[in-house]
Amino acid sequence: MRTLVIWISLGLIGLALAQSEDKGKNLFQQRCAACHKLEQKLIGPPLAGISQRREKSWFAQFVLNSQALIQAGDKAAVEVYEAYNKQVMPPHPDLSQEDIEALWAYLNVSTSASTSGPVASAAASSASAEEKAIKYPGEVRPLSQEEAGFLRQTFWLLVAMTVGVTLLLGLAIHVVSTRRRSSS
Repeated sequence: MRTLVIWISLGLIGLALAQSEDKGKNLFQQRCAACHKLEQKLIGPPLAGISQRREKSWFAQFVLNSQALIQAGDKAAVEVYEAYNKQVMPPHPDLSQEDIEALWAYLNVSTSASTSGPVASAAASSASAEEKAIKYPGEVRPLSQEEAGFLRQTFWLLVAMTVGVTLLLGLAIHVVSTRRRSSS
C-alpha cells in the first residue's frame, strides 16, 4: 500500500512538471519567440539555460517590466538593453507568478537535460530538432527549390487569370455595347 502511494505521488509530481513545461513552452512561443530563440541571438538574447546567467527573481522582474529595472539603474538590465541596440522589451505585467515559474522551468529544462547523460542528450537533440522546425515570426530562411517553383507557378497562374478576366470583361463590354448600338 505504501509503495502504491509513493508511485502515485511520483506520478502526480511528474504530471505537474510536464504540465508546467508545456505551459512554459506555450508562453515562450506566444510571448517570447518573436524576439528570442532558445540557443541563438535574435532581437533579444538567447534564453536557454537562463539560470546559468541570471537569478530567477531578476528574470521575473525583467520579464514583468524591463524598463523599470533599466530606469532603476540595474547593471545587468542596462547591459542587456545596451547590448541589444536599446530594443525595449514590452512589459508583461499580466503574467502570474505561476506563469513566470513555468517559463523559467521551460527555459532551463533543455540545459539540465543536456548535461544528464546520453538518454537525456538524445531527448534534447530531438527537442532541438523540433525547435529548429518551428518558424518564428521574422525568421529569415532560404526558399527550397520546391517552394520557389511553387511560388513561380502561382505567380504565372495569377497573371494568366488576370489576363483571362480582363479579356472576358472586354468581350462582355464589347457585346453589350454592340447590342445597344444595334437596338437603337
